Amino acid sequence: MRTGSSVGEMAAAEGSRAAVPRAARVELNLIRRVWQHHHPFILEACKSSSVPPEFLGALTANESGGNPRAARFEPAVYAHLKAVAAGRADGFGAVRAGSLAAELTDMRQAKAAPFHATFLDAPFAAAHAGDLARAEDAALRELATSWGLTQIMGYHMVGRPGTARDLLEPSLHYRVALALLAEFAARYQLDLAREFEEMFRCWNTGRPYGQTADPAYVEKGLRRMKLYRERAGA
Repeated sequence: MRTGSSVGEMAAAEGSRAAVPRAARVELNLIRRVWQHHHPFILEACKSSSVPPEFLGALTANESGGNPRAARFEPAVYAHLKAVAAGRADGFGAVRAGSLAAELTDMRQAKAAPFHATFLDAPFAAAHAGDLARAEDAALRELATSWGLTQIMGYHMVGRPGTARDLLEPSLHYRVALALLAEFAARYQLDLAREFEEMFRCWNTGRPYGQTADPAYVEKGLRRMKLYRERAGA
């Protein structure tokens, strides 16, 4: 009797899985993975921010799929940092990637060019050209790479304690992510507890109304926020 009940439960579960479209199952598994491995870090980081945990969870799903070791080298950013180090550029966009190969360690989409222009401006060049000039090539490459759970660019660690590779550590990573979101909120007068579409756009484009590289980026983020919220309430 007990065995029959177990078989019946298994059959019901199998039927339930079959009733859920494959795309939906993929989404649920993605959110489950982020939740299981990173929710404690997200929850701890959000204690000091008005950003809700489900936003960081969805951002993690969008940017890295929950892979804390995710990294993506961006040749155009590297070329710009080299030019700044040599005193040949200030704002991003003044140099081109040229024939530099796309040395990717991950196939996720790069951030839109306006994102880098937001941060790699003339004040950045004036403040950090000396440091960049003293940096070895390997260090410049790390600054031109997006790292970790929400794919933070290495150059965001310039002027902060630590190195670009420290962004692979979840606790630090999420603290830096929240600091960057707070910068966007201050610059564009955003409510971090409510204006989620604008926040997703800022993260990908540097502006609250920018055109994301992936047209579905914001839609995915908002959908994943809902799934993460439901997971939290389960």
